[in-house]
Order: sequence, then C-alpha cells, then structure tokens
Amino acid sequence: MRVPFVQLAPQNLALKSDLLEAFERVLASGRYLMGPEVERFEADLAAWHRGRGFHAVALASGTDSCEVAIRACGWGEGQTVATPAFGAVPTINAIEAAGATPVLVDVDPVTRGVSFETLAQVKTEGAIVVHMFGTPCDVPAGAIEDCAHAQGAETIGNDGVERMVGTLGAAAAYSFFPTKCLGAMGDGGAVVTKDPELAERAKVIRHYGGLLGGDVDGRGQNSRLSELSAALLAAKLPHLHDWNSRRSLLADRYTSELKGRVRTPVYDWKRHAVHHVYVIEYDERDRLKAALEARGVGCQIHYPKPIHFYRRWRHLGAPGDFPVSEKLAATVLSLPMYPELSEADQDAVIAAVKEST
Repeated sequence: MRVPFVQLAPQNLALKSDLLEAFERVLASGRYLMGPEVERFEADLAAWHRGRGFHAVALASGTDSCEVAIRACGWGEGQTVATPAFGAVPTINAIEAAGATPVLVDVDPVTRGVSFETLAQVKTEGAIVVHMFGTPCDVPAGAIEDCAHAQGAETIGNDGVERMVGTLGAAAAYSFFPTKCLGAMGDGGAVVTKDPELAERAKVIRHYGGLLGGDVDGRGQNSRLSELSAALLAAKLPHLHDWNSRRSLLADRYTSELKGRVRTPVYDWKRHAVHHVYVIEYDERDRLKAALEARGVGCQIHYPKPIHFYRRWRHLGAPGDFPVSEKLAATVLSLPMYPELSEADQDAVIAAVKEST
C-alpha cells in the first residue's frame, strides 16, 4: 500500500524514550493493576479538561466506558436510552450490556451526529450521543457523551463560551483504542464527569461492584486499565493538542483540494472538530473505494450499515425510518488521517481521489 490508511508505529517511535521510561518504571514497581500509574493518569486526564472539579475513572475499553457511564447514571432494566442510528456497534452494545433498551434516532446531515431536533422525536429516560468523526454534536442536559472520536474537540454555546466536548453532559465516555486521537497500545477507556457521586459509582462498578470496600451491593464487573497502559497514556497525553492541531491542518487541506469533487465535511464556526478520521461522501462510494485501493491508497468505511440494518436490531426500525443515517452508511468513505501523514503522502491521496471521481 503506497499510503496506508493508518500508521501507528511512527508516533510511538518518536516517543520511544518516554514510553520506555514509563515501561521500566512499571516493570520495576511490581504493581501492575490499580496502582499509582492509574491514579496519576486519572488526575492528568481530569485536569486536561481545563476546569476544576472533574473526575476521571480509567477503564479497560471504550465500550466499557459507555456501559459504566450508563449504569452510573442509573439507566438500566426497564428504561430506554436514545442513541444514533448511524454509528459504531459498541455504543448500542453498551446500552444493552447495562440492561437498558436502545431507542434509535436519526442524525443531522452536517454534524453526522444527533441533534436536539432528532432527539425531540423520542421520549426516553436517557441518551448517549456520539461526537461522530470528531465533530461536536448537540448534547442535551443529563446526556452521556461518547467522545471516542473527539477528545479535544470544542464547541461554542449560545452564551459565547467555548467548551470542550466531554464537559457538556452528565458524563463522558472515552476510548483509547490505538487509532484514536489519544491511543493506547491496546484497549483502554475512561469516564469523565464533574459529579463526584457518579465518579464514585463508576469506580464501584469497575471493580466487582464495590469489593474493594469490603462489600458488594450491586452488579459489578472487571474493567481495570493496567498500570502499564496508564503510564503509556500519561506519557502521550501532553502531546495530544499538537497531534490534534496537525490533524486539523491535514483536514483543511483535504477540504480545500477535494471540495466539489466529493462531499467534504462541513464545519461551522461554533464547532471545532479534531478529525479522528476524515470522512468524505460520494454516491458511488464502493467504486471510489476500489479505485483508491487500486492506486495504493488505504481507505475504510465508517460505518457500512445503519444500526437498524443489522440482524440484531432490525426490530428498532424499518428501511426508510432514518433516512440520513441510511444515506450516510451508503456514501461515507474515510481517507488516511493521522498526525504523521506526510504532505507527499497526502498529495498522493488527493491525486488518487481526483483521478477517481
């Protein structure tokens, strides 16, 4: 592949000395779970949200982060949780794992996430909204934000104040899957909230329902981030702003070069995306994907089906019920996007798209 869809090694190799130092520190400590590295990373992640009083609870994966946040909010059996019809399966998996019933809503064609308007069409006890592809979506009061794509994205409210995603709802769920803006060397996740009681409930859930306190009064699970993963993430976190800035430069260049040839992302001045992936839309998407791959350009589809087209969730909607979600699933295509993408490689991607459209 001339230009791979993603490359993870260059970023980690650039931080090799810091990552090796973190590894050696954990190795020498003899403490590999529930220790000072996790506590340090939780403190750093909470402070990274640019506000006092935030709490972070490190967890084993992004899916666990969604589930634990849902359960910590008290949404479970007999309750309904709204979620977008367009997006990744793990979010709806988390709703079901928490014991709640998912209710699908359509998405906005611009942000590709839910909006106040689409959410108003259903009545549910809760909502988990997804900042799709790193673009902030609308967040109703009390909602959970799935920030797997969007760590560092910002939005300007009607009051003119700029706020970071992850601080807009009751809690935020993060994923540190290796390809995310802040990626671990394996799975990892976290719940971030300003509510100390919600944070404490999340801590209880992640370790067997309170066993560390000597008793168990609720259903728990094992969802612990390792000391090594926490140490590596803490070493990478200070670089996240610069990586996000580089992604923005790459995204701006894609948009400038490809606008009019394909449908490029649309951003307004109130929504500052972080471009976890750069997603175009094209009516002959499958043909374009094959043409790019034939020219040595890696690309992927995020996501090939709306949720109600999967066998498990066909009862949640019929074809035509969520037209924007269905249109996106048929037309979206993700181009290479990572901070280490060189100008020459991006030139090759742009040229391949132009030659194929």
